[in-house]
Amino acid sequence: MSFGLLTGAENTMTYEELASTGKTAASGSVMRVAQHATRYHADPELDRGLYLYEHRRCYDDIIEFSNKLCYHGKLLPRRGSAPSPHDGTPEYLPPMAYVHVDGICQSLPAGSRRNLLEAETIAAWLIANRGMLEMKYGTPLHKIVGIVTPFSGQVSAIEAACEKVGIEVGREDGQLTAGTVHALQGAERHIVIFSPVYSKHEDGRFIDKSTSMLNVAVSRAKDSFIVFGDMDAIDAVSATEPRGVLARFLFKNPGNALTFEHRRRADLQTTKTVVSQLRDAAGHDAFLLHTLSQVKRTFQIVTPWLRLERTKEIGAFDAMLEAIDRGIDVEVYTDPQLNIEDARADARKRKLTQLLADVRAFRDAGIAVTFVRKVHSKLIIGDDDVYCVGSFNWLSAQRAGEYARHETSLLYRGSDLLQEILAVRKSLLQRRILQTPYVDEHSRRRPNLERPVI
Repeated sequence: MSFGLLTGAENTMTYEELASTGKTAASGSVMRVAQHATRYHADPELDRGLYLYEHRRCYDDIIEFSNKLCYHGKLLPRRGSAPSPHDGTPEYLPPMAYVHVDGICQSLPAGSRRNLLEAETIAAWLIANRGMLEMKYGTPLHKIVGIVTPFSGQVSAIEAACEKVGIEVGREDGQLTAGTVHALQGAERHIVIFSPVYSKHEDGRFIDKSTSMLNVAVSRAKDSFIVFGDMDAIDAVSATEPRGVLARFLFKNPGNALTFEHRRRADLQTTKTVVSQLRDAAGHDAFLLHTLSQVKRTFQIVTPWLRLERTKEIGAFDAMLEAIDRGIDVEVYTDPQLNIEDARADARKRKLTQLLADVRAFRDAGIAVTFVRKVHSKLIIGDDDVYCVGSFNWLSAQRAGEYARHETSLLYRGSDLLQEILAVRKSLLQRRILQTPYVDEHSRRRPNLERPVI
């Protein structure tokens, strides 16, 4: 403005237009300057310049994300598809994978952000899998893995967490690279870990401001791109936003979800909070039934999949009815899309019919079932002082047989949990599907689905 480059008058260059040339100090880019200056514009659908369309670094399954996000399908993948888990590949990792982390995004004084639970989970996963990865690739960990995050504050958190478990992070030889997107630009790793930092406590719009961040991060990964973060925050935007495109690739295959033991949230561990761990189905079921018998006002359960038959098998349905008879508000949150997902149309139809029948039975009994979009957290909330989070599918998990899995959850009890519980309830409300056409008008105890949860 001082030198007359921007005057504010009509028909003059706006700041956004000036920034798009790559010449500003705040967002300068030599690539943008070159593209703005070149007379070549080979493809009107892409930025100016000439392109190398053939891509050979990443598996086709990975670079297809960049193709969708940035290149209008113009890239020509040349490496081939990733091996399937049935190919006998040792210690298989999906090309696009994620670990759901129920952490909290914290703002820092300098304007940056961090998520300590994400950092600690990444460090724990690396040390737990270090031997397997080094044996698989025949090279040290720092040459296998790189870590990318949007915020310098998170870089520091990751460095500190890795140092605690004996992994050196930095720019020197022999150190694992962790940094903002520029740290790996022009480089590559077999595995790239992305730490988005944002959680249900904060809006993640910064990631959606430009396609560049996710494009660079994903396209550095030769074999596997793994997101460690709150999937409810990744999945909270439309399918056209960068996070929405990423969500589509991460969640299109159930096998992309990696299981890893949940770690304690430092911010929830206060002198007024007691933390314990639940293990496997028996421990989770006992806690579920005990909590239903003890709550004084409200009981909420977030379970991506809902099965009436399983709920009855473990005694939870009867326990919910007894709680309702005591005047307790019992609410179940589930994702209708997850419940009916199947590649076959006839199977989807059967699952939808079963889901509607199950929901009607719950609601007829006075149990409020609320559909929410894209839910990944698996929670139980009792009143304002019980908060349980983990990997257990409360009302659908197999309790025995070959599909029974080792599951863990962290149980927090105390008077300092109210703010976390309110944040979770707010997130559920924001993703609530208001149109619920399947309620039986003649329900014996029809709940008021529209009443506020908070």
